[in-house]
Amino acid sequence: MKVNQISIIYIFKATVYVLLALIVVLSSCEPKEIDQDKDLEIENDSTIYLSKVFEYVYAPGQHASVATPSDTINIIGNPAKHIGWLYLGGFGGYVIAGFSEDIPNVDGYDFEVFALKGASPEPAVVYVMKDENGDNLPNDTWYELKGSQFAESIRDFELTYYKATSDSSDIVWRDVSGNEGVLHSGYGSAYTSGWWWQYTLTNEIKFKGTRLPDAYENNPVNGAAHWTVPENRFEWGYAENNSGKDYDTSKGSNLFDISNAVDEAGNFIHLDNIRFIKIQSAVFQQAGWLNEISPEIRGAAGLRKKR
Repeated sequence: MKVNQISIIYIFKATVYVLLALIVVLSSCEPKEIDQDKDLEIENDSTIYLSKVFEYVYAPGQHASVATPSDTINIIGNPAKHIGWLYLGGFGGYVIAGFSEDIPNVDGYDFEVFALKGASPEPAVVYVMKDENGDNLPNDTWYELKGSQFAESIRDFELTYYKATSDSSDIVWRDVSGNEGVLHSGYGSAYTSGWWWQYTLTNEIKFKGTRLPDAYENNPVNGAAHWTVPENRFEWGYAENNSGKDYDTSKGSNLFDISNAVDEAGNFIHLDNIRFIKIQSAVFQQAGWLNEISPEIRGAAGLRKKR
């Protein structure tokens, strides 16, 4: 991405977020909980889309007030037929979903993950699972899909967020190494108390996953903050990454190869197919007025036709 495009893109995204927030406020529909027992209806075409969401958890972030469980409909079926998306929030936020049938592992790319088209990088790590026991549930083994920053990432990073003690205070965090700090809002609000998702009913929440390097660097211009994505920071292997060589500009999707699956030790493992994916926000950074780096996902699809 060219540096001078970033501010324009974020202004566009901010405008879209405001419009979406107004739609949510004006809507009289109550949020629907995820139906764990019923597949959602998908289009009757030859593409293998996501057909069911099993779990969705938003991590503290600036879109907490507009993110709802019912947004999971926006990743089911053909994303071209949806006008919305699914917010994942700050580091750790995730969604677990299943395809309508197995995605085969063949030569080259096997499936794609759609995000906000044209948005600047807010990388998410993708995990895959095979339905080994054949029960149509994501209860087997997760494997991370290795990306270009694998060697620079922190695997099994653990982060706990603590709910703000009042409306005029901030969310506190502590990681597995004992480092701690506060989430500060760089734009839109004085405090981050409003970043706590209303569907998180506890006063603390812990996330575990791969942490990627920071997505942005601040290179001030005339004394003003100027956030840019370092060149070649995320070359391939992540969702919502339009800087990637695997990015399809026409569809706003990143392409993934199941052959990049690795086990807990980082060793490649062969999977002849997969049925489930987990998409998780993987950058723990607050880049000034950009606030937290938080992906927005619009679905996933296999690159081969149904059998």
